[in-house]
Amino acid sequence: MNTTELPFGTQFSPEQVNLRRLLELAQKYTGKANRDLVRQIASEFFAQKNEAEKLAGNTSISLKGYGLLEGKTTIRITETGKMLLSLEDENQLKKAFAKHILLNLNGLVLIDTLRRMELSGEKLTNASINEELIRQGFKLKQTSNNAQVMKLWLNQGEVILDGWKVNETVLKDLLGIEGEDIANYKGLQPQQYYFLLALCNAYDNAPLLTTDIRELAAASYAIEFDEKNFANKVIKPLHENGFIIATKTTSGRGAKPFMVELTEKTKQEVVRPLLMQFKDQVGSALAEAYCKTFAELRTEIDSKDTYTKGLALEAFAIKVMKIIGLEFIKTRYKDYQIGGAEVDVLFDSTRLLYTRWQVQCKNTNTVTIDMVAKEVGLSHMLKSNAIVIMTTGHLTSEAKKYARRIMEDMNLCILMLQKEDIDSIIENPPCIVDIFNRQSQEAKKIKVLPNG
Repeated sequence: MNTTELPFGTQFSPEQVNLRRLLELAQKYTGKANRDLVRQIASEFFAQKNEAEKLAGNTSISLKGYGLLEGKTTIRITETGKMLLSLEDENQLKKAFAKHILLNLNGLVLIDTLRRMELSGEKLTNASINEELIRQGFKLKQTSNNAQVMKLWLNQGEVILDGWKVNETVLKDLLGIEGEDIANYKGLQPQQYYFLLALCNAYDNAPLLTTDIRELAAASYAIEFDEKNFANKVIKPLHENGFIIATKTTSGRGAKPFMVELTEKTKQEVVRPLLMQFKDQVGSALAEAYCKTFAELRTEIDSKDTYTKGLALEAFAIKVMKIIGLEFIKTRYKDYQIGGAEVDVLFDSTRLLYTRWQVQCKNTNTVTIDMVAKEVGLSHMLKSNAIVIMTTGHLTSEAKKYARRIMEDMNLCILMLQKEDIDSIIENPPCIVDIFNRQSQEAKKIKVLPNG
C-alpha cells in the first residue's frame, strides 16, 4: 500500500458486516464474477436498505483495499484472506486481522499519530485525526471515514481502546514493540534510516559488507552518503544504539569496510514493514520533539549537542507559531533552484488573506547581515510575506538595520525572536502575541506611505 493512504473502508466496519462471513463468501466466490459476490453481500448485510447493491459494492472495494480480496470482474480470496479464514478461534482471527492492518496497511502510522496527538494534548476525534494525517501528506478528505473504520477493526483486536487510546500492552504482545519504540526508528537521520532499510531488504542471516548495503540504499532510495564520514555518521550510531552489529573486516588493503548484520531487535518481522511505512517521514524525530513541553524544550535548546538543540528549537518554533493560528506546511524545505538553500519551517495562514511565513532557527550567539540576506533571497522563491528569525542569541546591529531597509523597500515583514523573547515565551507562551504585535506596529511605522 502507498505510504500516504489508508484503505477504503466504506460499508466495511465491524458494526455493519461480519469478517468471518465475508471471508467465507470470498472463498466461495473465488473464480466467479465480482457482481455475484456483491449481490450475495447485499442480500446478507444490506437487504433492508435502499441501494443495497451499491452499499455491497463498497464492501467489495473495501475487501480489496484491506488485502482480503483481489481481481476486478473475476475475483479471488488472497493468501492473507485464506490465512485469516483458517483461524477457528474468533479472538485469534480479530488479533491476526489487527496485526495485518498494523504491518501492511499503514496501521502503525495511525498508531504513531494517535500517540503523538495524545502526548501533545490534542483532542482525538475523527476530524482532528484526519487533519493530522492530511498534514503528514495522506490523501484523505476531512470527512473520510477510513481512519474511523480502521480504528474499529483495531478495537476488535484490542489494539485501540474506546476513545482512540492505544493499548500498549496488546501492541507489544502482537508486534514485540511499544508505541514509543516507533520513535526510535523515525528519529534516525536519513542516511542511517535508509541504510538500515536496505540492510533489512538484503539480510539473509549472514553478515554483509557495508559498502554493498550503502550502494544498494543509494540506488534504491536515491539517498546520498557522505563517504568520508560514513562510518562515524551511519555505522557507529546504528551499532551503538543496537540497530546493527558492525565488525571490522581483516582482509584487503587500505581502509577496511565493516561487516554488518541485524540485531535481535531489528530481525523482528515488524521492523521492515515499520521502516517502509515511515520512509516518507524520515527524520521525524522533530515530531517527537514537538510533543515535549516548553520547559523540556528549554532544557534541550541549551544542550551542548548541536543536533539536539537544533531539533528542540525547530519544535519550539512549530509550537509557538501554532499559538498564533498558523498552519504548519513542512520543515527543512530545501530549494534546489537557489543552490539548495534551506528554510527550517514553513507556515501558511488563510485568515482573511493568504500569507506565507518562513521561519529560520539559529542556535548561534549572533545572527549576521548575511544570514538575514539569505532569508530575504529565499523568500522570493517561496513567495513568503513574512520572515521570522528565531535565535538563541541576538541579531547584530547591522542585521537589524538591513532588515529595516528591506521592510522599507519591499512588501515583506521581518520579525525577530531573540534570546529574551524565547525565555519569555517559555515562561508564558501566549506572550508571543504581544511580541509579534509590538514588532508589527514597528513595521507599520517603517512602511508609512509618502505624502501626496
